[in-house]
Amino acid sequence: MRILISIFSILWSITLAAQSLPDRYQEDVFDTWIETSGVQFSTGVPQPVPGGGFYEWISGFPVNVNEYETTDEDLFMDIFEPEGDTLSQRPLVIICFGGGFLSGSRDYWSIRLLAQQLAKRGFVTASIDYRLGMNIFDSDLANRAVYRGLQDGRAAVRFFRADAAGANNYKIDPDQIFIGGHSSGGFIATHNAYLDKESERPLSTYEWTQDGNDCEDLGCLDCAGDNQEYSGHANAIFSLAGALGFTDFIETADDPTMVMFHSTDDDTVPYTNGEPFSSLLWLIVGDDLPTVYGSSDMADQADIVGLPYEFYSYTNRGHGVHENDPELHTDIVPGIEDWFYLDRLKPTGSELIGDTIICNDDNMANYMTTAISSGYYDWIINGELAYTGTAADNEISVIWNTAATDAEVTVIPYSKSRARGDSLHLDIAMQDVEMIRWVEGDGDWTQSANWNLARIPQTCDDVELPTLEGTYTVTVPVNLEAEVRSIISYPGATLELNEGAEIKLRNGVEGF
Repeated sequence: MRILISIFSILWSITLAAQSLPDRYQEDVFDTWIETSGVQFSTGVPQPVPGGGFYEWISGFPVNVNEYETTDEDLFMDIFEPEGDTLSQRPLVIICFGGGFLSGSRDYWSIRLLAQQLAKRGFVTASIDYRLGMNIFDSDLANRAVYRGLQDGRAAVRFFRADAAGANNYKIDPDQIFIGGHSSGGFIATHNAYLDKESERPLSTYEWTQDGNDCEDLGCLDCAGDNQEYSGHANAIFSLAGALGFTDFIETADDPTMVMFHSTDDDTVPYTNGEPFSSLLWLIVGDDLPTVYGSSDMADQADIVGLPYEFYSYTNRGHGVHENDPELHTDIVPGIEDWFYLDRLKPTGSELIGDTIICNDDNMANYMTTAISSGYYDWIINGELAYTGTAADNEISVIWNTAATDAEVTVIPYSKSRARGDSLHLDIAMQDVEMIRWVEGDGDWTQSANWNLARIPQTCDDVELPTLEGTYTVTVPVNLEAEVRSIISYPGATLELNEGAEIKLRNGVEGF
């Protein structure tokens, strides 16, 4: 008895290894963050120089850049990590500021606030630089500004994939890298997701001419910046008042998914389609800006190809769809993290398998759920004497207390990024082992009057088909599925299973 008690004590101590974890990504699970500022991620990328003239003088913005004249520029990012986090593979959200490819910076207040709030929920976040400057007087040249931003966003993705493959300083899961932003930052995100082929590049991003001067080819998607041996394609995106050059870029249901936020009264980036800066177009003398396709049109195209997305549509938020100065609107961070959590991080498709009926002479049973790579399992058992298993196991063995009246087994699976899955549950019933005998001649298995206990056989019953006067047949109806402990059949008895019928035996069959 002492040995048995000792074994149970050991098993009981193992059960304490599993416990419910915080609901990471769905709520604030960290009090604060650690910021690493000024991390260089791209070296010596060509930056067009201002071209001067009246519009640049009056606005102070690089609206008339010389695409044929460049200087080399290094790009930097600020990285935010949950303070005290010990997870070794974490999802990353790269955030790009807005400003029409003409202004803005990575330290803009709402961009930093997004990064900080997402870090408190368990993401690693990074607010990044990208090259500014556009020629707003030539629609072809204007496309080059968007393409440079796309390249710089991809360089940021590559920086983290390279780090994950090497020193792993930032403990990033390279398969869970997301990118998003506001306005032009949203353009960077949408084009990262959907302008993903060389054939989709605007012609002006190749060798081009401006005022008789040769403009250099901007190069392939991953040909600007560092770590070019890695892919800069993100796994999913968010867009705050962003748009896309052509909706046809959204091609299949396997493209990166997106969550979008846009307001119908946005007069900077069209909700449906049109030229950006609609409220300022009258000031521009020269060629029109390129037509772009906003969130509503992107959603329509996603519907056509079957691409999953979420669209938060508003009527009164203007272009600053996420900003409720000096804070963010309360639905923005939950909307972003909910999409990444549900679409990419949450473990799905699991089921809990095992015996739900326990016989009083055999009280050990195994329970299993779908295995998750580097997963964690919070096992909760009621009505047990003991069980073996740890938080790293997707399968456990339970010794049940057959006198328990509220026995149950529950497991909550977590992914390797410790995203919580749905709770899986089984109620457990205890049954006594009994002998149940057939007492009639020909008859139906499901008729209670044909059995000596005035009920049909249960899981823990030993079924006896005895010798009666003459021969007889016990008929199992079409498609009936039943389970019993064993069947003992004597001469003269026939068990007939109709189409689709099945009787499962726990302990085997005798006498046939």
